[in-house]
Amino acid sequence: MSTPDVILDHEIAAVLKVVEQRTVAFMRDELHLTVKEIARHLHHEETVTLRDMTAIVGIGSRAGLYIAYSYDDSLIRAMTKHYTAELTIAAAEESLYMRETASDVVNVIVGNCTAELARCGEVVTLSPPVLALGAQTIQGRPKTAIATLTLRFPEGALDVAFVGPKILFDDHLNYMGISR
Repeated sequence: MSTPDVILDHEIAAVLKVVEQRTVAFMRDELHLTVKEIARHLHHEETVTLRDMTAIVGIGSRAGLYIAYSYDDSLIRAMTKHYTAELTIAAAEESLYMRETASDVVNVIVGNCTAELARCGEVVTLSPPVLALGAQTIQGRPKTAIATLTLRFPEGALDVAFVGPKILFDDHLNYMGISR
């Protein structure tokens, strides 16, 4: 493993720890959803499949990462129900509110994470969320790293994928290579 690979793996591990803590706390405190199981996996040159609704943000740091929150349909429905509990939503608007919830949740959680990482001395920027609908895959390639964090709730599962370095992917997590 080369020095850039070690830096990227270390950066993903540091960000993953903060994101995991913030995500579990947000889901518990704001949405009253309790994690039942957590699984972590580091992928090198492996393909990772995302769920039908995925909100993606980019964070700028030394190597740069994309963080994708990929929601199980039953989980995003439960989240939206809690997130919009004080609103009256017409049935025709339900999918709009689910998409907005998916994007807003990742923005709030990762935004709070960037503030915490900045306190540790990292200069960290955050891109606006991009919402990807429909299952897709992230192609692992040489010089890339993908780590996944899967949080299981009684209501469904959430996969959080950490993909880097950011320069090798577009904002929908398609591999672009080094000739961008």
